[in-house]
Amino acid sequence: MIRIKSASDAHVDQILELIEPFVKAELLLHRDRDEILRLSKRGFVALHKRTVVGFASVEVYSKKLAEIQCLAVRQDFQKQGIGKRLVRKCIELTEAEGVLELMAISASDPFLKECGFDYSLPNQKRALFYRFGDR
Repeated sequence: MIRIKSASDAHVDQILELIEPFVKAELLLHRDRDEILRLSKRGFVALHKRTVVGFASVEVYSKKLAEIQCLAVRQDFQKQGIGKRLVRKCIELTEAEGVLELMAISASDPFLKECGFDYSLPNQKRALFYRFGDR
């Protein structure tokens, strides 16, 4: 059985371990311990017994915009709805805080579309990015 709960400082080391393969595969940005501590304040973990098998966080930029950060589910626990449950918790938190828009940047567009995300809001501008070399 998988439980979804608010992340705490006690989960930080397990979260770092969880995201390491995703960082190596260049699916997630590298995060140091301090960043994970900060992200865990508005984050959620998926627990199998006492082991973190999933994580997602919300970074609030303003009352207008927030972003799902660091969404990861351990490979052997994928395709069980855990990612969708984590995204749902992020959506609920963002809505409760009165933020107008929640974005997610991902290599898995079909997954996010299943969660209710779309490429842009109707009649809204789109984000374009400029990449500064390989860092």
